[in-house]
Amino acid sequence: MLRISKFLLINLFLIMNLHAQNQSAHVFRTAETIHLSYPVNAEDVRAIGMGNTQIANGKTFNAMMYNPALLGQKRFSVEFVGVQASMPPSTYDAANYLSQHVSEFEEAISLNQIYDGLDALTASGATNQEKLDALHEIQSGLQFINDLFIEVTGPADDPKLHGIRLLPGISAQVGNFGFSLYGFGQAGFKVLLSPTFESLLEVDLPTTLDHPVQTAKAVLQLTAALAPAVIGPRKFSDQAFPVAFYSSYMDVVGTVGYGRPITKNLAIGANLKIINRRFLIDKIAVSDYETIISETWKKLKSDVTGLTCDLGAQYQFKWGTSVGAVFQNIIPVKEITKSIDTDFQFHTIDWETKSDSTWQTTVTRPFKLDVPFIMSIGICHPIRPNWDISFDWYDIAGNDTRYEETTERIRLGIEYRFQAVNNVLTVTPRVGMADKKATFGLGLNIFRFLRIDGAYAYDTFVNENAYFVQVKFGW
Repeated sequence: MLRISKFLLINLFLIMNLHAQNQSAHVFRTAETIHLSYPVNAEDVRAIGMGNTQIANGKTFNAMMYNPALLGQKRFSVEFVGVQASMPPSTYDAANYLSQHVSEFEEAISLNQIYDGLDALTASGATNQEKLDALHEIQSGLQFINDLFIEVTGPADDPKLHGIRLLPGISAQVGNFGFSLYGFGQAGFKVLLSPTFESLLEVDLPTTLDHPVQTAKAVLQLTAALAPAVIGPRKFSDQAFPVAFYSSYMDVVGTVGYGRPITKNLAIGANLKIINRRFLIDKIAVSDYETIISETWKKLKSDVTGLTCDLGAQYQFKWGTSVGAVFQNIIPVKEITKSIDTDFQFHTIDWETKSDSTWQTTVTRPFKLDVPFIMSIGICHPIRPNWDISFDWYDIAGNDTRYEETTERIRLGIEYRFQAVNNVLTVTPRVGMADKKATFGLGLNIFRFLRIDGAYAYDTFVNENAYFVQVKFGW
């Protein structure tokens, strides 16, 4: 029977096998550098819906950012006040969960439930019913930690990244010249589990009193997890709680491009790009959890401005098929490297030797933001004048760290355009494949002036499917 008070149990636990105990050891852990995964070039929602295949296409919009050789076909077009945004459903759920549970971090409600339940479970003279109620109290406290793991954090060594994308911009093509000014931003956040919460996740808590050995082990696990976190009656160290931090960045890119035909069938082109990079890695205060998404945009600072260029070519066969090749970011842009340090205190126990250790650890997580050289090829074939099928092999050299396998760089897309109402409404359904996952899109062109495009596709920034929407005015 468990008749030892919680306070005595904690004290006994901390002094047992003192000869084998490593007290307050300070260690540093540096994680492998994380290459921030985001598109290094602008992506149009119209292209995303059809598998992001535009290297040899670009018929329905100014696709100079995919391949400047597409400027070889003279035309006049302007797209202005364009806004593109995306948010995976999981990001909204995670932000909403944090917003609704701010009191858990400010008042330690769940930790106190576990603490009080453990006190009642080990109280001298407690009845079986009181012990059973205490088990349920502990289980209730652990439920929040499990939900937080599922909804928000993920594993400590690979925490989930939640975020949204925003891309305002304008573009124009006048003859064979192209112009584009856009800001490409991704605002994200991660929540890193504390060792206290990690330890509580591993507790194997029985639901009945039928297994006294399992119950005793669970009591020791709970005590080991809580011991370094308790700093007073119903008070817990800040190091007991998960740490949230921003992971946000934005590129402001100005581009001038020119394309020209070399022969009747061959065109070449080039883009000159000036990139201003803004990057943020910083801890998030608990008081900001209720507005965690909007807060990720507010502290971006300019870090570096660089100049680079793209080169492209397109060849069109007499039967209509086009092939294209593009070399992007030929001139290197200075990379940005930042890191974030997080201090934790935690307890470990060796069940074989019955020894325990108290550790103070600093976890350093380095991040790198760069602009890699990208070489890609593509094919577009018109099944009919208003029906295209495209194939792209993106990043042949494998420099984009978002992708590990060649098959992830293979892209397919189909677009069909039909006049729903003559000269009033054009409807364009799209399907495709990118990142080995299906993509879907739908476009509406109203009076040939207002374009609304939507897509549902995999977002490599957060490694989740996301909804994309884009609104552009132009002609």
